[in-house]
Amino acid sequence: MHRFCAVCLLVLVAFSGKAWGWGSVAHRFINRNAVINLPPSMGQLAAQQDFLGLHASDADTRKGSDPTEAPKHFIDLESYPDYRHLSPDLSSLVTMYGQSRVTDIGILPWATVWTLDSLAAQLRRGDWNKAYQSAADIGHYLGDGHQPLHCTVNYDGYSPVRNGIHSRYESEMIYEHQSLLSATRDSIHYVADPYSFVLAYLLRSNSLADSILQADIAAKASSGWSGSGTVPQAYYDALWARTGNLTLALLQESTRDLASLWYTAWVNAGLIASLPATSASVYPDRFVLDQNYPNPFNPTTVLGGMLPAAGRVRLTVVDMLGRTVAVLLDGIQPAGRYRVTFDGSSLPSGVYLYRLESAGRSASKAMILIR
Repeated sequence: MHRFCAVCLLVLVAFSGKAWGWGSVAHRFINRNAVINLPPSMGQLAAQQDFLGLHASDADTRKGSDPTEAPKHFIDLESYPDYRHLSPDLSSLVTMYGQSRVTDIGILPWATVWTLDSLAAQLRRGDWNKAYQSAADIGHYLGDGHQPLHCTVNYDGYSPVRNGIHSRYESEMIYEHQSLLSATRDSIHYVADPYSFVLAYLLRSNSLADSILQADIAAKASSGWSGSGTVPQAYYDALWARTGNLTLALLQESTRDLASLWYTAWVNAGLIASLPATSASVYPDRFVLDQNYPNPFNPTTVLGGMLPAAGRVRLTVVDMLGRTVAVLLDGIQPAGRYRVTFDGSSLPSGVYLYRLESAGRSASKAMILIR
């Protein structure tokens, strides 16, 4: 019942502006910025940007009155022996492990899919008020799923020690650096298998958790904070220096993936037609940076995307300290699709960020090298 004790503590500071999930600042950011990825046919939802932002943390608020809500916000993936192939059939896990154990591990992936199904049903019957609320709730669950510390047993420090990094990273650090948050319009797609889609980003988040925990240790050392008493601003600045790029990439991906799920619900409800299977994006003619594949990788992976016009392009890879480890493109590139292979043979395992810059625009994403 470790997570539920933490939830009780969060209830006490719910209205501080720094508590809950990614933190109210980040959840609001994700919901509001996801609408910029929507096609014109979803203008009715885009017009609800203020509502989606205002109600981005309603799911957290419900924890105080609904005892079934808390486990929908996390999953301790390593608690399952074969978590990389976790069954979409929740009832089979309950049969195997028992209801209380499954609840304690968390049910985030299923809660996300259930809410997506509810959204499609509400749209089909024209229940717009409930649909807007479900759209906001999906944003919250998806945001939690893109927060690495919501997807690991070591959710608040290396087990069994709990040192408060969860709140310091997702709430306080974001609150202190909210002026640096940014998102750009991104490519979205129809999600044919929502459970697999959700599990994929949960697994990726899980793989990034150790980077945040290590950054916490380094930030304490560099700021001179012992871990007790008032947290100095120097600690939050040091933590941002080590995780800021990763955090911005996760928030960007959250806005993209949320828009894809909203789009999927609209298609499933029959309100708009799905893109042809060969379409790469709702906006196939614009600036796009794709997620590398495979990810994680060893030692090579393919990076790519779309350029809407010819021009000077720079594609670089940096480590978590912001040091450039590779320059993959630096020159004039034609408009259209591009693909570049990155070889990490000379680099140690870890999280790396790749960044595309062209014509005053930029985009970045995270990738994981496992040796």
